[in-house]
Amino acid sequence: MTEDFNTPLTMTKLDIKDLDIVIKELTSDQHLPCSVWHALGLQLGLYDDRLKDIKADYHGQSVHCFRECMSAWLRGEDKVREKGGPSWSSLATALDTIEEKSIASYIKVKYCT
Repeated sequence: MTEDFNTPLTMTKLDIKDLDIVIKELTSDQHLPCSVWHALGLQLGLYDDRLKDIKADYHGQSVHCFRECMSAWLRGEDKVREKGGPSWSSLATALDTIEEKSIASYIKVKYCT
């Protein structure tokens, strides 16, 4: 995670180098089902057309679609920046919106306080 020691974690932006930790936090540690990738991607600011392309490219295989969705988010594609950019805070907000409230709370406590 790109971090300046004078910057609180809530202000720290994530980028593509953080893909491994984001995926680990969501799927391995918190057991987020990869099948929510499309709904999560929309809330993170990715366009539906991009998500449809991801689904087609990866033949709907949830694990691969989830990884590519998170990659696009971390690269700041589509209107991700308008939704707060790739950050733990914007991820928690998106998770909360798709009713993944326990994972959203976990992210808030661990990274946003």
